[in-house]
Amino acid sequence: MRFYFSLLVGKLFVFLSSRLGLGNGSTWPGHVSLKIDGDMIEKIFARNPATKVIIVAGTNGKTTTTSLLGHLLGKLGYRVFSNREGANLVNGVSSTLVKNSDMSGNLKADFAVLEVDEFSFPSLIKKVKPDVVILLNLFRDQLDRYGEVNTIGSRWFFALKNLPKESFLIINGDDPYLFFNGNEFKQKKVFFGVNKKLMELKDIPHDVDFIYCPSCQTLLDYESLSYAHLGNYYCVHCGFHRTGIQDFYEEKIYYPLEGLYSVYNTNAVLSFARFYLKIDLKRASHIFRSFKPAFGRQEEIVFRSRKIFLLLSKNPAGFNQSLRAVNQILENRQANFLFVLNDRIPDGQDVSWIWDVDFAIVKNNIKSVYLAGDRVYDLAVRFKYENKKVLTYENLKLAVNDVVNKTEKEDRLFIIPTYSAMLEVRKILLGKKFL
Repeated sequence: MRFYFSLLVGKLFVFLSSRLGLGNGSTWPGHVSLKIDGDMIEKIFARNPATKVIIVAGTNGKTTTTSLLGHLLGKLGYRVFSNREGANLVNGVSSTLVKNSDMSGNLKADFAVLEVDEFSFPSLIKKVKPDVVILLNLFRDQLDRYGEVNTIGSRWFFALKNLPKESFLIINGDDPYLFFNGNEFKQKKVFFGVNKKLMELKDIPHDVDFIYCPSCQTLLDYESLSYAHLGNYYCVHCGFHRTGIQDFYEEKIYYPLEGLYSVYNTNAVLSFARFYLKIDLKRASHIFRSFKPAFGRQEEIVFRSRKIFLLLSKNPAGFNQSLRAVNQILENRQANFLFVLNDRIPDGQDVSWIWDVDFAIVKNNIKSVYLAGDRVYDLAVRFKYENKKVLTYENLKLAVNDVVNKTEKEDRLFIIPTYSAMLEVRKILLGKKFL
């Protein structure tokens, strides 16, 4: 009875959230349901053994990868649901199950594709026995909440030891830490990455997080790098090196988003398509052509006849890759930029990471810089060291309206916000935070 009551109350909260305009019910329904029955997630999946569970974990790229997986599976004719709003804590997963189950806890779905916050990943693994786990990357993020990369990594792999033998692992092999630890598992697995020809960095960048050999703790050498600590690594001391990576470089794949980080996300999905679904990659590539970006992730919004690109950026590695993606989009043209920095719970309250963002990446593409957000003056100080004139705004709505008015109709505008700021910007531009 407690299980059924938890579903009933959760669905009531979903209804009230919608009717009262309090949100889309992506967190609170699940939070309340779990308070009533802490085993609600386990019980729903136990009642639905035919529903395959895919868990996507990582610091960056979870929402895009989850959306691309859902798009692929849907176009292939499978019934699929996901936590598409990006609510990726345990209560967000619980809310997704409340929404997609009936009052008996039955799921009418072939696949549940769930993105999971890197800190919550071990907790969810205890509740769910996934059929597929995709590990995208590990970077510094919200140090005030999560700690360093090694802390998160050790929690991940301790939890993963309890996975069923039947689980299938898809792991970013260009990350030396993930590659080394992934090889320790007995489950069937595949390592994805990008081709060495796409690794354009020769020197280790300043936003690197993990450059020591995970086998012998000697400083790693790199023949080339993608970004941060991802690349073609090797250890001269013990021989540990990158090998057996699936990069699909010769497959003539259509990649739906700009940037090298998007190639990684797409290659994770291609690994799933080829080695788990066992479908032809030409078919997957064709399906990718109709994919639309998830909200805030290279999302294009037309507002007052201006073409605005929204690129969520919340840590050094992700931010720098967003800037490189902007370079690809603009080529040799210039555009206005609005950077928005918040320090709320979803963003992380430590904003010192902005000093590891390389704003010089887009120095030739910048027409004017506008700054806003809770920590707008921290950004202003950071840009002082770029010798770049900026305009600061304490009011985000005023900032958006002003930069739009100062952008010519034929020009592009790039808004690069942290997570909570991205939701606020979408509310201003579209009248809603989510899709």
